[in-house]
Amino acid sequence: MALTPYVVADEFRAHPTYLDTETLRPGIMDPSAQTDELVNMLLGSSDWADNECNQPLSAHRVDRHTRGRIEDGNLIVYPSDRPVLSIAAVSYGSTISRMSYVVDPAFRVDDNQTIYIPVGGAARGRVWVDLTYTAGHVATVVDEDAASGADSLTVMDPTGIVPGGSYRLWEPSVEEFVVVSPSWTPPAIGTPITPVAVPLATPTLNPHTAGFSFSGMPADMRLAVINYTVAQLMRPDTSAEDAFPDTNLSPGTRKKDPRKDGSGLVAEASRILNSYARRM
Repeated sequence: MALTPYVVADEFRAHPTYLDTETLRPGIMDPSAQTDELVNMLLGSSDWADNECNQPLSAHRVDRHTRGRIEDGNLIVYPSDRPVLSIAAVSYGSTISRMSYVVDPAFRVDDNQTIYIPVGGAARGRVWVDLTYTAGHVATVVDEDAASGADSLTVMDPTGIVPGGSYRLWEPSVEEFVVVSPSWTPPAIGTPITPVAVPLATPTLNPHTAGFSFSGMPADMRLAVINYTVAQLMRPDTSAEDAFPDTNLSPGTRKKDPRKDGSGLVAEASRILNSYARRM
């Protein structure tokens, strides 16, 4: 379950959806109540995206007890959740009661499907493996306002953020990429989730406001969440509205949807997410 929406409310409103999001709760004049309802919708869409992919898309801890093999000095393991961001602990052995712990495991991942961990030695064959790793895509928010030229950003949840990693700040009108300092040491996997100041390799170009996305998610993955939310918000009186007023144009997803009820947007969201789905 997503802790925060993969696309926050003001980021959704900045997207050209042409939808009214200020009257989601009829008869209530408080703008914050309308925003809260939009956040609920976006949380639901984020969870829908997880379910479509049969795995959490946001960065999360995975504890896996499985079978692997040793070949050419490497321990070879197949992860259940992808992509693999970091490995915290790994042990292996011919029996569950006799496991060897790998200190400070180095690793590489081929085609996002196979983990190779150097263990040395001439042994070969099948082994039991206990593996703790972080998988998914960073999906958190800036937790404190930051001025232009900031050399660090405080984020609500540091899970999955890696030294030297590149992330997108999606705050409308001041979007930019930031790179985490290669010398930063991330918190241990499994520690309580608390806001953490993440040092940057170079200062920010723009000021940033608390509450906006600090994300490692691909842009099309976020678009899938937006498309699904738009489909949920479409109302009967929007069926006659052209997506491009005063023209005879419409997005491809709407052209394929003669009922104009948003099902084309859902189909497009599913198509996007298919490439990120878990396949065992």
